[in-house]
Amino acid sequence: LPIESVALQALVSEPIKPCMDVVVMANTVHGYMSQSDKGEMVIGGGTDGYNNYTQRGSFHHIEETVRALIETFPMISRLKMLRQWGGIVDVTGDRSPILSKTPVEGIFVNCGWGTGGFKAIPGSGWGMAELMAKGHSPLTEAFGLNRFREGRFIDESVAAGVAH
Repeated sequence: LPIESVALQALVSEPIKPCMDVVVMANTVHGYMSQSDKGEMVIGGGTDGYNNYTQRGSFHHIEETVRALIETFPMISRLKMLRQWGGIVDVTGDRSPILSKTPVEGIFVNCGWGTGGFKAIPGSGWGMAELMAKGHSPLTEAFGLNRFREGRFIDESVAAGVAH
């Protein structure tokens, strides 16, 4: 499968008074920030250039993400970071999922969602069920494996605000 695993990470600050009720994405610095219900600032960025399969990211990437967001939001420069974690997501070359039959009879794939899976996988289930039951689904047609062989890539990398 044309899938690459990439490491993402996030940080959480000490709680502060409510100041942000939206997710702010700063695509020029590949970062995002939001505030939790507890007042913690949740900070994340683009992919870590040092891919690995651990649950923590590289210090270099953490420093780079925080420095870039401090330039955008100077108010966070005095916050203490409480914890940091990392995770692995699978992405395709065009950053769109694969919803497809495979050349092997009875084998189907639904993968490559990156960070969009939690939001979109429930809807894709409908299309995959139709594909498995009927052999064809208009909902999954554009996301087939054959797009990589035919060069019909889907240009959706900016849909998430932070291109992974």
